[in-house]
Amino acid sequence: MKFGYYVRTVLNYPEIKDLTQKVERLGFESIHVNDHLLGFDVSKDKKDPYLEAIMLLTALAVETKKVKLGNVVICNSFRNPAYLAKMISTLDNISNGRALLWLGAGWYVEEYKAYGYPFPTPKRRVDELEESLTIYKKIFTEDVTDFEGKFWKLIRHRNFPKPIQKPYPQIVIGTSGDRMTDIACREADGINIPMGNIEQIRARIPFIEEKLKKYNRNLSEFEISLFTSITLVSDQEELEALRRKRKILKRRIKSLFIDTPEGLKEKISKVEDLGVDKMVISVEDTNLDDPIEVFSKDLM
Repeated sequence: MKFGYYVRTVLNYPEIKDLTQKVERLGFESIHVNDHLLGFDVSKDKKDPYLEAIMLLTALAVETKKVKLGNVVICNSFRNPAYLAKMISTLDNISNGRALLWLGAGWYVEEYKAYGYPFPTPKRRVDELEESLTIYKKIFTEDVTDFEGKFWKLIRHRNFPKPIQKPYPQIVIGTSGDRMTDIACREADGINIPMGNIEQIRARIPFIEEKLKKYNRNLSEFEISLFTSITLVSDQEELEALRRKRKILKRRIKSLFIDTPEGLKEKISKVEDLGVDKMVISVEDTNLDDPIEVFSKDLM
C-alpha cells in the first residue's frame, strides 16, 4: 500500500510547508491539496484562507526533494485545459518530475458564482472533462497540437518545455460516479475514490474492474486510490468514547477508518486485499502525542 497525505488540514502557508516537509520525512509518497477558491466555515462567513492550488504546489516543490505533488482534485472548470497543461508541465519541470494531474468535474456551485464562472449541468461538466483529457495527452506528447472539439479549439498550440515524466504526469480522475468511472477506466492512469468506507469500496471495486475489462486495460497498470481521513485512538476505551461522541452506530464503525493502530492495520489490509493501491489520508488529532508519526511508524 502506498500513502499520500492531504496537507490542507492547515490553512496558512508556513503550516502547510511544515506539514509537507514532515510527511515527506516520514516517507509518504505524495502530498495533496484541494482546488477550492472559497472556504467552507460558515461561522467565518467562509473567509478561511485558501491559497491557489497550483501556485501552492509550485512553492512546495521548491521546499521538498522527493515527495510527489498533486491535488484531490483539480477542478477542471477553473482553467482552460491547454493552459492547465502548461501549468502542470511547469510544475513537473520545477519539481524535477514530481507533478500529478488528478482531476474532477467540479461541484461547489457557490464557488463558481463567486468567481464568475458559469455552472453547467453535471452532464456538461463531465463532457468538458472528457474532452479535456484528450487535450492534456495531446499537448503533453505532441510538438504542435491542432484540435477542434465540442468545447475547445486549439490552433498550432506549442507546449515547451514538455513534462519531465514520460509520456506525461499521472492522470487520475476523482469520482464515485458511474460515468466518470467509465471515463477514468478508458482514458486515465487511475481513479481516486473520495471519502469511501470499507463497505463502499467493497461494492465499488468490481464495477471498476468490469470497466477496465471492457476497455482491455490491465488492472496492474491502473492505480485505484482512496481519499479518506484517519482517526487513531490509543485503546478500545477511547474508541468507544469517540463513537458515542460522534453518534456512530457500532455496526458502522467497523467500516470506518477510526480505530487503534492494530485495528487500523487490519482495516488497511482489508482495503488492500479488495484492490486499493494507495490511500490519500489526513490524520485527525486525538489523545496520541503525534498521530501522524504513530501512523507512519506503525502502519506504513
